[in-house]
Order: sequence, then structure tokens, then C-alpha cells
Amino acid sequence: MKNLSIKLHLWIAFVVMAMIPVVFISIFQIRQIYEIIVMFLLILLLGYIHAMRINSTIRILVEYIQKVIGEGYAAQPVNFPKFAPSEFQFMAKNFFDMAKTIREGQQALLELNTELEQRVEERTKSLLRINRELAILNQLITPITPYPGGAKVIGRCLRQFFEVSGVKVKMYLTKPVFSLLGPYEDVPGNDDYDHDAVRENAHRYYVKPIRSGKTTFGHFVVSNSPLTEADRRFLEMLSHSAGIIFQNEILSRTLQQNHAVVKAVLESMYDAITIIDNKREVVYVNGRMAEMLGTSREKLRGLSEDLLFDAVSGILLNADKEFIKQIRQEYGAYKLKIRLANNQERFKVLSAFPVTDDKNNTIGKGYLWRDITKEQEVDRLKSDLISLVSHEFKTPITSIKGSVETLLRHDTHWDEEFKRELLTGIHEDIERIKELVNDWLDLSRIDAKAIGLKREPLRPSIVVDSAIRKLPKHFGNGVIIESTVNENLPLIFGDRVRLEQVVANLLTNAIRYNDRTPHIKITADIDEKYVHIAVEDNGIGISAEHLDKVFDRFYCVDAGWVRRTGGTGLGLAICKGIIEAHGGSIRAESIEGNGSVFTVSIPRYKYVGDKYEKI
Repeated sequence: MKNLSIKLHLWIAFVVMAMIPVVFISIFQIRQIYEIIVMFLLILLLGYIHAMRINSTIRILVEYIQKVIGEGYAAQPVNFPKFAPSEFQFMAKNFFDMAKTIREGQQALLELNTELEQRVEERTKSLLRINRELAILNQLITPITPYPGGAKVIGRCLRQFFEVSGVKVKMYLTKPVFSLLGPYEDVPGNDDYDHDAVRENAHRYYVKPIRSGKTTFGHFVVSNSPLTEADRRFLEMLSHSAGIIFQNEILSRTLQQNHAVVKAVLESMYDAITIIDNKREVVYVNGRMAEMLGTSREKLRGLSEDLLFDAVSGILLNADKEFIKQIRQEYGAYKLKIRLANNQERFKVLSAFPVTDDKNNTIGKGYLWRDITKEQEVDRLKSDLISLVSHEFKTPITSIKGSVETLLRHDTHWDEEFKRELLTGIHEDIERIKELVNDWLDLSRIDAKAIGLKREPLRPSIVVDSAIRKLPKHFGNGVIIESTVNENLPLIFGDRVRLEQVVANLLTNAIRYNDRTPHIKITADIDEKYVHIAVEDNGIGISAEHLDKVFDRFYCVDAGWVRRTGGTGLGLAICKGIIEAHGGSIRAESIEGNGSVFTVSIPRYKYVGDKYEKI
């Protein structure tokens, strides 16, 4: 309204300004001026009346517009005065229709917005459930073997699914899976699954097999719970994943068991083993290999083949680089001699072999270091034994043959004393052969663990004194034997003949292996479990390198000396077998050139009631 008033005043001012030139021109025409003034006033009055009419109509229209804006299309149509222009009536009607259309559109938009909000909320809930289901299934992607186990993880997934959907699912495992993977809490075995009840009430149950391929590991069972399509899809995915998990877990456990068995076998082997992959790097060594090289397995793993054989070359004897190169390039067996960290020399057979997978593809190379030191020593000792036995048998047989041929001569008459002398020699030679045969038989019985023992309570002093008396008479010439084994020692329980054989053998060796007048001391000691009988001599002694081998069969410290003194190298091996059969032990201490001490430990026995018992 203010704008309209301003426009009206401007219009009046314009008219006045337009009339000024006319006034000046007709200044002398007073009458005309009067008429003009009257006409101007009349026009001004008519303009004012018309302006007031328009202004009133516009005010009514503005009030109506504000009412429509406030009340919407519920507002009643406006009633304009009769003098109001029809254009304003038309404008008000159109504005009312426009406001009504806007209101209807606004209402439609509100309804649409509400519907969209509901859809977004439903979609959000659906996405949230899918997200939680994915989080549940994501637990099955991570490795689960060996802990906590597939059944426990799947059981946890089912509990989480119950929190999401309210559907309670039970899992039943088949008996092979249940027994192999072990019992789990809240996871029953197939024995707890009532097949008949499920079949009779199939409409009340939803059963989903847990399979992988053609193998069934168990079932998911839902009872008395309505399932949505989303629930069914989830259980289908979970059953498929569970089948794969159980299959992988069973394969993994089987592989672990097989690996543990293979590792235990390799670690328990006496031979050294090394495995090289196709990158020429060490992937496995057992404890024997690390011990042979004097290092740890951790340092050998990942080592290149070149560095490995550089370390091997450091302990090899009499092997050049070409020989090492040949071993690495070819498969086969090679005989080597090595020196260990303790300066012991050992014989090894190195076998190089290809390592292949299930499809017979070569995935590496293996080296097996088999210790043949014992075999080498046995072969050498057997060769020495053949010559020793030949000598031991040849001498008495030759003597017997000569004596018998002498007695059988018809061209000479022998007196009785000479005949007796020859027969005595024949008897001694036969006894010597008998001793050799008995040694062989005893050794065979010891090997077969069939040595017979007639045990009885014995006093150690009786065993020692009897063994001294049974020494050959020719051994007694110049030999000094001092025994301090008294009768007050605790009793032992053993075979008198066999124990006397052991003591006699120790005394015989003390006399034979002596460059001086033999001086032998026999002493005894006791502890809580054993009676220890020691035979000490002043003989030639035994060097440290031979000391731990004197109880080996066929072993002789010096073959040349043995041939001079007699012996097969079986005596101490037989002594060890007899004592061990009694549950005791025998050991040797010696300093080369200063004599030796052999100690026999025999278990003590005590008298309880009417029988002897081992302490």
C-alpha cells in the first residue's frame, strides 16, 4: 500500500510539473487558468477516489492471501466490495486454486516422505542383519585349527544367529566326526540325534545336512520355529561353510598326525638326515645331523646347499672337492670318513635321493648319513677273528695231531711216562678247544637272551675264592693275588658257576696282559643296592681310545699281542652279558702302562621271612 501511495503522489507531481509551462504561457489568461485549476482539482479528486478504491481492494486481497497462507485451502472464498475490479476477484480465485494445489502437493510429499522413511528403516534393519550375518560367517574364514576347533566356532555362530533372528538351531555331528574331532560342549554326537522322531514329525522340523562333496558330517535341526527366507539362506550358507571347515579340520588333523609320526620317526633315527628344496636351501635336518656338524638345527635351516657342504667338508677325511661335487650332482651311495668335534673318527655312507610329491614331481633332494662305524669295526674284527680263531684252533689241533701220530707209530716203543705226557697235552688242547666252543655258545645264548642262570644265595667271598682256585696251575707261577673280600659282606643272589666264570676271566686277563710279575688285588665295597667287586692289576693297561670298546665282541686291543698271549676277544663281552643278565653292570678304568681296574656290580639281596628278595 505504501508503494501505491508513493506512486500516486508522484503521478500528481508529474501532472503539476507538466502544467507549469502552460501556466506561464497563459499568465495573462486568468480565466483559462481558473478553468484549468478547477479541472485539475476535479481530476485530482477523481484520481484520489479511484486510488482509494484500488487501495481498499488490494488491502482486502492481501488479507485474504495471508488467511489462505495460514489456513490453507480450508479458508472461505473472499467477498470483494461491489466497486472492486473484477480482475482482483479473478486473481483471488486463481491464488486460492494455486494454494489448494500447493497444499495437496505438500500433503502428498509428506505421505511420500513417511513411506520413504519406513522403507529406509526396513532396509536399514535388513542391511544390519545381513551385516551381522556376514560378521558371523566371517568367523569361519579365519583359520580355526587346532584351537578352538570347528565345532566350537560353528556352535558360537549358531548362538549369535539366535541373538539376531531368535531361531534356535541345534547341530548334530556324525559319529566318525564326533570321535575324531573330540567331544565339544553343546555339540551332541549323532547318537543323540533322534532320526525316528524327526521323520515322524517332519512338518515340525527343519533339517539341513552339513556336507562337503558326498560326505555328510552332521545336521542342523530347527524345531518349532518359523523360518523366513533369510533364515533359510543363512543356514544354507552356514551348512556349506561348516562342511568345508570340518573337511579341512579332519584333513589338517590327519596331516598333523602323519607329520608328527614322520617327524618322530626321523628324529628317533640313528642316522643323520638333511632335506634340500628346489631352491637349494635346507628345509629340514634332524638332531643327528646337527650333532654331526656340531651346531644347532636352527642354524642349519635355511642354509644354502653350498654352505652346508662347506661345513661338511670341514669334517671329511680324504675327500677332495671333485668328490663333493659328484655327490651333489648325482644320486647314489658314497662311503666317507669323518672326524667329529671330539676327534672321534666315524665311517658314514652318504645316500643322495630325490624327494618327490604325490604326483611324483621332484620337490627337492635328500641326504641320508648312515653311520657304519660299527659295521666297519665288525668287519675288521671278523677278519682279525678269523686269523685269531684259526691260530687258536690250529695250535691245539696241530699239537693233538702230532701227539696222536706219535702214539700211533708202530716202529717205536714209547714208555708209559712219555705216553702219559702226550695224552696230558692232548687233554689240555682239547680243553682249550672246548673253552673256545663254549665261548661261542655263551655268546650265542647272550645274543638270544637265553642264557640260563641257576640262582642261589651266595657270599661274594666264596665266589672270589672259588674263582682263584680254579685258575690253571701254570698261571700260578709267580702271580701274586691279594683278596680282601671278607665273609661279612651282604649276600648276593646269582649263578655261582657263571659269576665264578666272570671273576676267573678278569683274573686271567690280568695275568695275560702283563709284562711284569702280575700283582692282582681283589677288593669289595657295598652301597644301598649293590655289592661292587673290583679286580685291580699292574698290567699293560688300556688306552683311552680303546677303553669304551673292550666289552664289544670280537674286539681285541692289539691283535699282535693277542696272538702272542692267546685270546679271541670274546671274554669281556661274555662277562658283560652274564652280569647284565643278573641285573648288574661292569665297568673298566685304566691308565695305559699302569694297569687296569675292572669293577663288577651285583645287586644285593636280603632275607625276608623264608626267602631272599632283591633290595
